[in-house]
Amino acid sequence: MRHLFSFLLMFCALTGAAHAITSGADGQQLMDEALRRYAPPAHVYEEQAWIVTDRQGQPTVRTVRYFALSDAAGSRCIWTIETPTEARGANVRVDHEVRGATRHGAAASSAIFGSNFLVADLEGERAGQFRYERDGDMVIDRVPHFVLKAIAGDAALAQLAGYHERRIYLRKDNLFISRIDFRDREGRQIRRQTFRDPAPDDAGVWRANMVLMEDLRSGERSLLKIERRVHSADYVPMAMFAGSQEKP
Repeated sequence: MRHLFSFLLMFCALTGAAHAITSGADGQQLMDEALRRYAPPAHVYEEQAWIVTDRQGQPTVRTVRYFALSDAAGSRCIWTIETPTEARGANVRVDHEVRGATRHGAAASSAIFGSNFLVADLEGERAGQFRYERDGDMVIDRVPHFVLKAIAGDAALAQLAGYHERRIYLRKDNLFISRIDFRDREGRQIRRQTFRDPAPDDAGVWRANMVLMEDLRSGERSLLKIERRVHSADYVPMAMFAGSQEKP
């Protein structure tokens, strides 16, 4: 009983600290804090399964390896197909802030590996390119969420990203992003990205083990499942990014 009481005190203290940080915060402050808490480590290696379901409900499966590296020179990431065999080696690469370029690589609005994920959906939040505004609160699956409206900083960026604006849903207890809704210029909801099966990594930071993207117009769905995740420089050596060429 004493251990339970101690745990409850610690939980209440952590929850109180979270509320102290977010109480009265505006949209930009909430997003900045969320990104600080869930910043990816310097080295990320993942083995992924992609289940892509077309509008007739027929699924196809791809296995993909993902490598990401961040350092003082910028960030780099590569997705490489393992199976099916006929597509093995096809890859998509994106660099940010490397060799003086803000962004270099596959177009943000291009579909990746025949799924309905766009490259931009998997790059992570680029906070400096958007304006974030509070848009009320919502309860999702009995969990209270902050709702943020993310608006692209300029029209060219919106066109490149393939949508006009997004609604981002942050859990109030820990600022984990549960869902992102994408809207077109007329305000119609066109796609939904859901982050599922969160679990702590080896540093205790929550990471989603499944990401679902739904096209709400066509009914197509793509589910990305993380089968294995390792945060180690041994799995993501700098040498693997040297001379890597995209093979769309």
